[in-house]
Amino acid sequence: MPPDETANYKNNYMDLSQLQTNVNYRRRESNQSFISNDEITYYLNEGLRMVAMEYDWDWTKTSASISHIADTTSYTLSAYAPDLDEPIDLFYANNYNIERVTPENFRRLSANDFNMYAIEADILYISTSFGSANLDFHYYSNWTAQTSGGYALSGLSASTDSPLMPLKYQDCLVDYAVSRCYQKEGMLDDYQIAYNDFKNKLSKMTATLPSRKATALKRFRHINELTTNQYIPQGKDNIFGNL
Repeated sequence: MPPDETANYKNNYMDLSQLQTNVNYRRRESNQSFISNDEITYYLNEGLRMVAMEYDWDWTKTSASISHIADTTSYTLSAYAPDLDEPIDLFYANNYNIERVTPENFRRLSANDFNMYAIEADILYISTSFGSANLDFHYYSNWTAQTSGGYALSGLSASTDSPLMPLKYQDCLVDYAVSRCYQKEGMLDDYQIAYNDFKNKLSKMTATLPSRKATALKRFRHINELTTNQYIPQGKDNIFGNL
């Protein structure tokens, strides 16, 4: 399943073949180089991983549906979100936000039927006050590419695959791949220029694109905030909304 925002970008991209061509356009005497397209693909994917590690990008958001069963508190996370990078939120009926807490707090308080969840390794712990329900789990994916049909991938492989990132930022991948080619060829001045171009574009992306993720609470709020089922909208006097 591709990230939610993929539809906004999938018709505006450079595919792997175009990216490889652009890398060679940037290099000197590329027809005499010992660097193959397979190696350029590796550098492009390495650049994608560098970008992914820098930030939780809006274009990697996706979701999974979890069938929560009353009195069942642990689930194998990879069965629902094998591409999980960072959680965003867990919702019941798109109205009630279930609070993320630390595993230690979950174990300490799970007998009280609070609306909360925790993540520990590949285990997702869930506790609710309303019993069985289908829960919406929103998270950032670590998959960074897509097929020509819009299916998410862990990286670029086929010539028609493309990055998930917005088109206007995809040149930074070319900068990164070119810098690695220059580095291998011993052209260190050109390497530094290309790598600086990559870092500058990455900084602009970080400053421009939104991001949000859930941080596990180490200290609980008031007990009533965790047990209420009344919907409370987010506002200036209640920045958390309904818990």
